[in-house]
Amino acid sequence: MILRFSFNYLSSSLIYEKIILKTLALFSLDSKLVKNSDELLLYVNSDDSDELESFANRLSLELPHSIFLHNTDVKVVDEMPQESFILPNVPKLSMAFCPKCLREVMDEADENYYNIFHKCEVCGYDVEGEKKSYKEEFVNLAKSISSGLVAEVNTFYGKYYLGKIDKKCSDVDFDIVSYDLATLSHYTNATNSEIAALGAIEKPFVKLKTNIKFKMDFEDVADELIRFKLPDDFVLHLLLCELHKLGINLIFITKEKLLSDVKFDLVEYEKEQEPIEAVVGDNHIAIVRGEKGLPHQNLSNSNDLIPHIGAFFSVIKEHSLFDKTVAGLNISKEYHNNMLIYSKKFGTIEYLSFGFEFSSVKDVFDSIISSNESGKKLVENFKNKFPEHFEAISAIAFNEKEFNVYKLWGIVAIVLGYSKETNLTKAAKVLEESASLFLGTKGPRIDYKLKRVDSKVYIDPLMTIRTAMSFKLAGVDKLTLSYGVVESFVEFISSQFDDIKDEMKSDAVVATGSLLQNRHLFSKLSKEVSINHNLYFNKELPIDGKNILYGGNELF
Repeated sequence: MILRFSFNYLSSSLIYEKIILKTLALFSLDSKLVKNSDELLLYVNSDDSDELESFANRLSLELPHSIFLHNTDVKVVDEMPQESFILPNVPKLSMAFCPKCLREVMDEADENYYNIFHKCEVCGYDVEGEKKSYKEEFVNLAKSISSGLVAEVNTFYGKYYLGKIDKKCSDVDFDIVSYDLATLSHYTNATNSEIAALGAIEKPFVKLKTNIKFKMDFEDVADELIRFKLPDDFVLHLLLCELHKLGINLIFITKEKLLSDVKFDLVEYEKEQEPIEAVVGDNHIAIVRGEKGLPHQNLSNSNDLIPHIGAFFSVIKEHSLFDKTVAGLNISKEYHNNMLIYSKKFGTIEYLSFGFEFSSVKDVFDSIISSNESGKKLVENFKNKFPEHFEAISAIAFNEKEFNVYKLWGIVAIVLGYSKETNLTKAAKVLEESASLFLGTKGPRIDYKLKRVDSKVYIDPLMTIRTAMSFKLAGVDKLTLSYGVVESFVEFISSQFDDIKDEMKSDAVVATGSLLQNRHLFSKLSKEVSINHNLYFNKELPIDGKNILYGGNELF
């Protein structure tokens, strides 16, 4: 009988391939491993059904969950393939521990019990150290942290400062490492999809709202979005195991230097690597930033060196879509925003631009007043209800080289009184984070409309600002209205893609840009657009094109 195991695996890390080949070596099975783009296929043949079952059970124990694994399947087939995949000789990745290593390091009867220098051809770090149990060292470190001390700790990929979450971390930007997924579920609003991603072998950071309340001398952590992750190397894992025994299941971790009481430098890491951060929807996962556990990629393309074009084509190249008609969305916070269409027949065209221009808040109000009588009445009502606020913000001038969707949100945040910042990017962040804190299911419908200037189509920013002002006058609260601004934008984008599909017969949709890191926006975009389109994001590259190399030159 021939069994075919199929894995839809969107990573070039070779972790699955290594584990499969390592597991096959334990059995006397006729086998072939085949790799077709994103499809990894394993064929095993044997007349002994018990051996096949034993292999399948063992493989299920050895293969970790991955954020890049989308579908799996097993079926009986008639023939073995002729060719087989040969594992290339590539540099080893800095990966989190695999299931086999974790079992051995946590097994008191194993020679690698509490040995952080456990060697493994799949996930092992190329850092030398004495092979022994470091149980006592971790017990002592955990006791120090439990007593309230800050520790300076070397992990396998960098130096960090960590400790109990209290006022000592009030002056630095910090993340939180959790002992397990049950703790994460208890203290955050993580969805099932986010929990699954947090538990994957890549151990990504995921930005979440927390319900943690602390009696501190600084603002409650529960009022912020915090990045959470599980331990992603044995130093952090074994430390959290010992802290768990002392009743501590969460610690802060930061790269910012703190006055430390304890040094823990058993590991001499070879180079620093930034852990990855991911944004997670029910249908898709995308990398926000970071490099740890990801293979280096060079997407050489000398045809275009414009940032938003480069990000667009990076997705097309990763997913081999050059023979398709592709509609694209770029919503970077920094760069030009637009919707593009690519086809081999006619090249690349800009379908819709999100560019606009205002010199000041007064210019915005004047433009609304001059648009029509209802616009004039809206501004009058707004001025009468919020006279001091209206006068204060009217003096704000904009010094922007280019406007985009994010900066439109910044104008909305200033006009609605959500931010006192005059910098549009900083003001937009207030609205964006307010939307992320919204726990409801539906916001007010904010207008995103189109206007044509000469032969080009643009978004009409006035309609967005006007409807937001109307809901502010109606008394809609900050979180709900902020979410409505984000939600309505996604609904607008989805309808635009539907129109493109009807008019241009597009085969696929790609989306890029740092604005995708907003979990509400990403989740809703993933869900809404996937209904009628094949939607693609970067596989192993950041969503905004940072670190993409074109022609050997780093652009972003």
